[in-house]
Amino acid sequence: MQLTEMSMVGIRTSVTVFRRRPGGLKFVVIPTIHIGRPDYYRAIRERLKPCVAVVAEQYDGPSSTGFAYVAALKLTRQRIGRDLVHQDIDYGSLGVPIIFPDAVDGVAAGPDRALPREAWADVALLTPALALDMALHGRDWLTRHRLDIDDDSEIELRPAFLHRKLLAERDDLLIRTLREIDGEFADEDAEIAVVFGAAHMPAVVRELTGRGYRVAPGARWLTAVDF
Repeated sequence: MQLTEMSMVGIRTSVTVFRRRPGGLKFVVIPTIHIGRPDYYRAIRERLKPCVAVVAEQYDGPSSTGFAYVAALKLTRQRIGRDLVHQDIDYGSLGVPIIFPDAVDGVAAGPDRALPREAWADVALLTPALALDMALHGRDWLTRHRLDIDDDSEIELRPAFLHRKLLAERDDLLIRTLREIDGEFADEDAEIAVVFGAAHMPAVVRELTGRGYRVAPGARWLTAVDF
């Protein structure tokens, strides 16, 4: 099952509903990338409106990683950079519970839609490194990276401590949250959205299918970046 798709025309991400049986709980799985067109994030927010709760990454609104990428794209005058923004989904306006499995005690999740103070350290460290890489590899830097992710993709970050901290540990927290929701609300006729970076979604799909959930009709694709 394909979760993200990169082609000569752009980058798309999927929106897929998983259900175990009609009339029961449904998970709306929305893998994201942290930079994209403004209408991409508006489309995600529109899809969240029917959901009774959202499971999301702590810094998704807005994304410090996305902020660093957009800043580096603009600093190095990448061709695609002028049309992209960092991920910024106004979860607070949805009026439903927002669950942050990877929340860190004492760190705000950006309810005022400004980067939390702690996130600026990430931006300060990441932006120069990205800008240098982009400057060395030309003005088509983004198109040189393959961003195709399937449900059986094995994502590996280097060095190993980054993989453990940024991916493996957060996958564990996300999966634990989904198990708790499924255990308590499996019989509810309602939609729960899961909005996380695409690298986390292979683990989510494997967990849901392992618990008996299957893809419901009506999957769709959203264009994040238009080359």
